[in-house]
Amino acid sequence: MKYSTIKSLLRGQVKKNAKVLWTWKMGKEENFTCIYRNYNDNLPIYTPHQLLEKINEKTNIQGVS
Repeated sequence: MKYSTIKSLLRGQVKKNAKVLWTWKMGKEENFTCIYRNYNDNLPIYTPHQLLEKINEKTNIQGVS
């Protein structure tokens, strides 16, 4: 999976200090969900900055830039 699109979106949200949260379902059916109102308790919730860091860890890229 290419992460460039989600990373670009997350960088924009970090830059704008957007007040949103994200879930990331890892595995074969990987899925990112931006939370505005409704969500369930089955997935961890990330801020844009946290999710960008997690993706960078997975792809061995350091930093938020």
